[in-house]
Amino acid sequence: MTAGTHLAGAALTAAVARGFGLDVGPVEALALAWGALLPDADTTTSGPGRFVRPLSSWIERRFGHRTITHSLPFLLVLALALYPLYRANPGAYLAFLWGYLSHLLLDTLNTNGVPLLWPWRVHFWLFASRDLRIPYGSAKEATLALFLALGGFALWPLSASGFDTAFRHLVASPETAVVDYLKWRDRRAVYVELSGFNRETQEDISGRFRVVEALGRQGVLIEDELGRTLAVARNGQVVAYRVRAYPGERTSVREYRLDLGGRLVGDLLAALPRAARRVWITGEAELATEPPPVVAPVGTYPRLRALQGNRLVMHAARPEDLAPLAATFVRAGSAVVRAEFAPGEEADLALPDLRPPSVHPVVIPKLPSLAGLLVSPGDRVLEGEPIARYVDDAPLEDLQARSSAKREEAKVVLEELRRLEEARAQERPRLSRAVKRAEEALERTRYLVEAGAEPRLSLQRAEEALERARAALEEEALRYSSKAAALEERRRALELEAARLERKRDRTARDQFVRSPVAGRVAEVRVREVGPEGVTVEVVVVEAPPTSGDVGALR
Repeated sequence: MTAGTHLAGAALTAAVARGFGLDVGPVEALALAWGALLPDADTTTSGPGRFVRPLSSWIERRFGHRTITHSLPFLLVLALALYPLYRANPGAYLAFLWGYLSHLLLDTLNTNGVPLLWPWRVHFWLFASRDLRIPYGSAKEATLALFLALGGFALWPLSASGFDTAFRHLVASPETAVVDYLKWRDRRAVYVELSGFNRETQEDISGRFRVVEALGRQGVLIEDELGRTLAVARNGQVVAYRVRAYPGERTSVREYRLDLGGRLVGDLLAALPRAARRVWITGEAELATEPPPVVAPVGTYPRLRALQGNRLVMHAARPEDLAPLAATFVRAGSAVVRAEFAPGEEADLALPDLRPPSVHPVVIPKLPSLAGLLVSPGDRVLEGEPIARYVDDAPLEDLQARSSAKREEAKVVLEELRRLEEARAQERPRLSRAVKRAEEALERTRYLVEAGAEPRLSLQRAEEALERARAALEEEALRYSSKAAALEERRRALELEAARLERKRDRTARDQFVRSPVAGRVAEVRVREVGPEGVTVEVVVVEAPPTSGDVGALR
């Protein structure tokens, strides 16, 4: 066969190889063309032979044309020798081998045949009849080359996504779209061209949609431009007349499997990689509290479903779907997180601590009323912070009343002490003046007695009058100090009693509070028993774990 025929065969081979999964680019196309021409390097008249003339001349003299280079054993040796090329560029390596095989296959159509098992010199032909064999350089060969080239051009568009995908596009069913989605989803964004109608809203649906998840083998979940989810499946919202999957832009998808038990939904949301373009969460969890009602828009597929027993089912849920549940405690459950990144921007899912945090249940027996609860699920509490109170105001009011009475009585005593001081402030100057007058009278009498103007008896009476005045002043001081001391002692006793009653009131009030044993978040509030004496409540506090650099990613 001529070089042109082998190149036409290489074109058809490229289309076929592409249809079976080989990514044929410029490098692969060049390798395939060289592989299709290289077997003829055993003669100096061929293009490859002229390119490596010393080697081709030696092969032609030593072995002859269509001998060693046209055999499968030589191809095997060549494949082993070129194996380092596979490590560097697998596509080019395989393309070269595809091209080499195409040359051998085309030469079996020639009248001379090919010794495929050389050095065993038996020749092989594709057709047993000599009339069907094609002479070298004949019109038949030109016609064959034309058909080979046209076949390559015809198959090239069909092979873009692979022959298997082309067949599935022909079938165009939800089941075939699942196969294509699973084929591409780890390296490409996947879209579908859809034509159908919504069985619930009776709307016609057609266009290009992003695939977000597979529904088993039955169909796919797609997302419209408004972010709504539709199920394209036999029993889904969308009845598809035709649905074909296509690969989109290159992406890198990482998958993480997590145990959610003993955590808050917010812990999962906080751990999601910020570099991800999109995140989908699929799994099931048993929540500590009943989840809020989840109602998907009519005609759409629910990403979240609340079931009996506080169970939450997530199917391709987005972070914004779970945001309202961030403060909800998960008793048990697991999830698969699929994150889509731009190539080269991959990141791990990082939880602060993969070990389950400590859970501290606080049982509050015989609480008079649920109004005594001071916290609700999702609240953050400090160690020692009140979480509930036994509301009983009667003893507090009694102690407060008694304390107030003591304070009032102390005020009365203080007022009496003030009046006593006012009376003393008026009486003491009067008595002091009386003493001064008695002293002056004594001095005057002493002068007159010494002058002989007054009898000595007058001096004695003046001294007695001074003693009485002084005694009256001392008696007033003793009476005031005694009464003032008694009043002050009573006031202090009343103040101390009032302070004691206030401390007792404070202790009684503190004893009515139930406090958190640790710092953390309130995960759950359970009513365990209701009776005539009150309500027994259990408050579950999840201790905040210490921050660490642990990374939780399982591929």
